[in-house]
Amino acid sequence: MLSADHVIGSRGDFKIAANEVALGLTMPRVAAAVLHHRLIPGAYQRAVTLSEYFNVESALGAGFFDELTEPAALMDRANALAEQFKRLDAQAHAKTKRRIRARLIRKIRFSIPLDLLDALLLALRGGKPR
Repeated sequence: MLSADHVIGSRGDFKIAANEVALGLTMPRVAAAVLHHRLIPGAYQRAVTLSEYFNVESALGAGFFDELTEPAALMDRANALAEQFKRLDAQAHAKTKRRIRARLIRKIRFSIPLDLLDALLLALRGGKPR
């Protein structure tokens, strides 16, 4: 969800969380990097270190969503944005994304092997976090 160019949330009585710490798991580096890229600093700290649950309105303010819509209007809004976005120059869009996300991409590429190693060590310990 957080890797999309534009994230539309649906209003409703539900929560958004990065609950790894609450489950006794260390936040994977890749997930932390993507969350860091999307969320405002205070929300990032609370989401990652405290596993804070955000309602949809506070999730919007935190950066999980770019906008909210009513559930019945979600697909219409997504289709309208898709029509708008497909008018963009695809090459310029892709090059710009790579440019502004270069640091994030480097961080993810560096982090994947480390996260895989963590997962392997966790499996060797019988799936029990330290």
